[in-house]
Amino acid sequence: MKKPKQNLVIVHSFPTNSLILKGFYDFLRDYFAVYPIDLPGFIRGTKPLKNIELENYAQYVKKEIKKLKLESYWIAGVSFGFVVVNLVKDKKHCKGILAIEPYLGTASLNLSISQKMLFVMMISVLRFFNIFYRAWHSEFFQGKFLFGSSANINEKIKKYLNEIDARTFFETAKILLVNKNHGCFLKSCPYVLVINKHDGSVLADRIIRKFKAEAPNLSIIHTTAAHFPKDMSKAYFRKNIQKGEIKKMLEFMEEC
Repeated sequence: MKKPKQNLVIVHSFPTNSLILKGFYDFLRDYFAVYPIDLPGFIRGTKPLKNIELENYAQYVKKEIKKLKLESYWIAGVSFGFVVVNLVKDKKHCKGILAIEPYLGTASLNLSISQKMLFVMMISVLRFFNIFYRAWHSEFFQGKFLFGSSANINEKIKKYLNEIDARTFFETAKILLVNKNHGCFLKSCPYVLVINKHDGSVLADRIIRKFKAEAPNLSIIHTTAAHFPKDMSKAYFRKNIQKGEIKKMLEFMEEC
């Protein structure tokens, strides 16, 4: 008799949602009972936050988890989603955290200081002139704000990006660009780090070093998946996340 699948609550990356990551979530469903949470403003039907802050995102996730009434679960955050879930406190029910290509503050982004300053200045100008919504429908801004050399936009992704609230997009982008430490300190709970050493959007070596130094109970799973692949299909993730790595992850999680 097969063991029941472990519960996995997962929060998407920036700037995505459960629609864009459907193929990845379908891949994970082969191994987990998956419970996706879309952050406010990242998908139609979830009202944007009045005050867009990391703590408010974390509080929203905590409330959504409570509604699920899970006796135990692992929580996963994809890129920016990691820094959100890392702020969620639930020692009673949460068994550990999956950090999937995690964002760990502005220093972990594969962007120069001048690029970061330019983006922050752009966002400040958009806020001053109150033109978030006009800019969001511009292909130039959509392309520029998908961080990293691995970012790709096709027509399908453009369609899903139209789900995202413009102010939410730009204000969250600013958090990514200026946040140094908030939510980035690792806790004593078990962590699974899922990382591509050649990630084009985050500095993988820096992230791996931090996890090795600060997470006493850690398993590192290596993939060849891009940070924001053009192909978001289940088949893509099957190809780029090897079964041996999945087995290692599941065994670690079972022992925790």
